[in-house]
Amino acid sequence: MSFNVQIEKAIRLLNEDSSHTLAELASRCALSISRLSHLFRAQTGLTVGRFRRDCRFAEAKKMLAVTDMSIKQIAYTLGYRHSSSFVRAFQRCAGISPSEYRKCELEKTYLAIPANKEQEKLTAVD
Repeated sequence: MSFNVQIEKAIRLLNEDSSHTLAELASRCALSISRLSHLFRAQTGLTVGRFRRDCRFAEAKKMLAVTDMSIKQIAYTLGYRHSSSFVRAFQRCAGISPSEYRKCELEKTYLAIPANKEQEKLTAVD
């Protein structure tokens, strides 16, 4: 499916920085808010808000997994004014809190390291 150039731009802008507001996106894409909303949904099947939320949570999950930023820092980076709003939204989306998600990701990483090292030892012996 070929996207309208303005919708492609909106998608790119949201992928680069999910904290853009609908008004900012509309202005940067030279569309009214209602026209952007209509075209976006028609071409992607998602509302701008839903797409933005998906981008935010993908970025949040990445930050939780690979950085040591505090949850408060992550929330502010993603455009939340209050970390409690971020925590509630994340929990609603992911089914677990951001701190639980980070803990699970760290455990996955920790468990993967010894398995790789054991494999390296076996390969070196062969």
